[in-house]
Amino acid sequence: MTAKNLPHTRKSSLGKVDFSREREWILQHGHLYIGEWVVLGDGALVGHSADSSEIAAIVERARTEGIETPYVKFVCEDSEPILMGWL
Repeated sequence: MTAKNLPHTRKSSLGKVDFSREREWILQHGHLYIGEWVVLGDGALVGHSADSSEIAAIVERARTEGIETPYVKFVCEDSEPILMGWL
């Protein structure tokens, strides 16, 4: 993925934001959205798309729904663990 395909990011003016519920959501449900961008807020899915150009609209929708700092993540397929040692 090239830099031109990545959505614009910025720091929150709210300071440190707790995204623990969003990270937990990714751990539980991320496998359903591999290869897609997800937008989360308040520990729930707001929207998703494989097309990064659609994410800005989803983020704006989240803000109109009252989510001040939406969590945006591209869900990658986890690689298999590397087993090291002698067989």
